[in-house]
Amino acid sequence: MRLFVAVNLPTRLREDMATGLDTVRAKVPIAWSRPETWHLTLAFLGDWPRERLAVLGQALRTAVAEHGPFVIRPGTMGTFPERGRPRVLFLQLDGDDPLRELAATVRRAVNSVWPDGPQDHKAFRPHVTVARIKRPLVEAEQADLRSLDLAGFESFEVESVALMASELRPEGARHTVVESLRLGG
Repeated sequence: MRLFVAVNLPTRLREDMATGLDTVRAKVPIAWSRPETWHLTLAFLGDWPRERLAVLGQALRTAVAEHGPFVIRPGTMGTFPERGRPRVLFLQLDGDDPLRELAATVRRAVNSVWPDGPQDHKAFRPHVTVARIKRPLVEAEQADLRSLDLAGFESFEVESVALMASELRPEGARHTVVESLRLGG
């Protein structure tokens, strides 16, 4: 199973983001992700065998029980990489220390179950991917993306994270919750 651990966004924030992106989505033909897939990845695990799920679930439940709920603030739009041709358009999320600590705890729990597993070890960068950019953009498209201002969305409380399965399909990834994990037990 292709897995990741994520904070799923509140429905209201997804709706507000979708509305805020509508005008630019119509002008800039890039691979926009569907709002129902928007999430904040804490750890990408890659392909895991089903027989490891029970142990993984227990490790994650124990890990997230150490953390109480906290607030995340939607930030500004950005692109990866920071230099050169952009390939990912994202909304930055600011949760300061609690968010980074939660991500580190989740990653330690994953590594404790399968130290040599396929999980990603890249540095944690809190963001929500809203589009993939697969071709060079013309100047007008770049200007449209730079004009995006999604700041001002309401902060939201993180009370749980989810172990998610991702199934890649031609029409885009399909994400399903394998297990919801409440912060603070």
